[in-house]
Amino acid sequence: MTDLHLLPGCRIWEITRPDASNIQIAAETRQRSGRCPDCGEPSHTVHSRAVRYPADLPCLGRQVRLELALRRLYCRNPACSRRTFVERLPGLIAPRAQRTDRLATAQGRVGVAIARTSDTVREATISSQQRQA
Repeated sequence: MTDLHLLPGCRIWEITRPDASNIQIAAETRQRSGRCPDCGEPSHTVHSRAVRYPADLPCLGRQVRLELALRRLYCRNPACSRRTFVERLPGLIAPRAQRTDRLATAQGRVGVAIARTSDTVREATISSQQRQA
């Protein structure tokens, strides 16, 4: 269908709105081959396919549900202990992650902001208690 810069390394083949509050995006990788994460050997030989459903940031007030079709490839290096591996999508999702990199970054920023706010409140409380003493 199209390539969106929001899904680096992927080709989107379907966008649907199953209901008013959700957008579902089905995509697959554009890579012709993958590299074994252990030995770096390139591979074109497909073992099977895997579908991942990572959580992502909302878009236009709607929850985004990703469906990423990835290939499991054979490592053809006889010296490598890894026999198969799932192709990687750097910049979009970390290996075995359940959320996109951009969602992880946004959640981290929210956590830092909350921590700073609670530190400021705690410091103000301590300062006020010291003035009263």
